Amino acid sequence: MSVTKQRLIDGLRASRPRWQLTAGSGDAAVALVISGVDQPAITLCVKAPHLRRHAGEVSLPGGKVDTSDADSLDAARRELTEETGIVLPRASALGSLDQIYSLHGLRVTPHVFWSEEPLTGYPNEPEIAKVFRCPLHRILDAPDGFEQSRHRDIEGLWMPRWVVGDQTIWGLTALILANFRTLGLGQPIRYPNGQDPFQTTL
Repeated sequence: MSVTKQRLIDGLRASRPRWQLTAGSGDAAVALVISGVDQPAITLCVKAPHLRRHAGEVSLPGGKVDTSDADSLDAARRELTEETGIVLPRASALGSLDQIYSLHGLRVTPHVFWSEEPLTGYPNEPEIAKVFRCPLHRILDAPDGFEQSRHRDIEGLWMPRWVVGDQTIWGLTALILANFRTLGLGQPIRYPNGQDPFQTTL
């Protein structure tokens, strides 16, 4: 299946992202950056091992929305630059995905970005140990497995897991990538017991 910018635009426009009414512990935004026309890939980060929370985990670039940000889209762009050195204009944003609460109660808005040129990025702050490109076709493959985990007040929530090289993508990042498959490309994942984690948690 060929993934093009126009296909993503059409998919995101046709879908209706679900919004949460309350911000819980605050708002956050993440950047789901797809770059490279011939071999599209997603930019992902690996958290530093010294962190108290999420040490060594794979994440999308992102963080809390600051008062200086015009909106969550600007927050996603700012965090992308702070964590990976990648600078993208607002015009590179194709749309957003379903909002989802993090384990710690942040209301997270994922924004999808597109770049014709492949973007490598680099660890641009001490909290990031590594920046790498995950081939998009790996996320379009069936997950390598599922894990039952706690998400907010829900015990035993099924979450997809992909293994890319020496990195494992799971948790909130995997849920967002699965939601991207559904909204952007119309390829939902079949969860154990037919569970839809976004219907369950949102």
